[in-house]
Amino acid sequence: MAAGARRADAARNYEKLVAAAQELFHTDGVDVALDKVAAEAGVGVGTLYRHFPNRTALLEATFRSYSAQIVADGRRLLETESATAALEAMFAAYMSTASTKKGMKEAILAAVGDHTQVFEETRTDSRQLMTAILAAGRADGSFRDDVEPDDVSRLMGGLSMTCAVDDTAETRRRLIRVVLDGLRPQG
Repeated sequence: MAAGARRADAARNYEKLVAAAQELFHTDGVDVALDKVAAEAGVGVGTLYRHFPNRTALLEATFRSYSAQIVADGRRLLETESATAALEAMFAAYMSTASTKKGMKEAILAAVGDHTQVFEETRTDSRQLMTAILAAGRADGSFRDDVEPDDVSRLMGGLSMTCAVDDTAETRRRLIRVVLDGLRPQG
């Protein structure tokens, strides 16, 4: 087999493992058996361990994947929609995945601490997007001048922590509207 074909196969297996882990972490929790993740992905457990030497590595990859998707979606929205729509969508995405990611951050924190590379990367990517969204919103008059990217990140984190499993999309939208109203210029 050619090296390029092996790399493509390895990349596909990596993606299948992350997708399977996302699903199983959501349904079974972060302590799901890793052989179950491998089986769900349709690969052997050896393939799982070649990509992820331990549970923490798989948790980090899954957390990174969730966060990267939210940021990529936010960037696309900012190019085609208003800053308010982009920020509202980001809030909604973080809130809707809050229960899915429940336990992931805590497990990573317990294993490697708060300053692990995955947290630094996701914070940086999110902060860059928040900066762009806030700048666009200030330019079109929809956001206050005194709101900082870290303020919005903290609001998102706090709001995400309030999510309940039985929350409806309407409940989340209502809470997001309350926060967005607070970001609008007064007057």
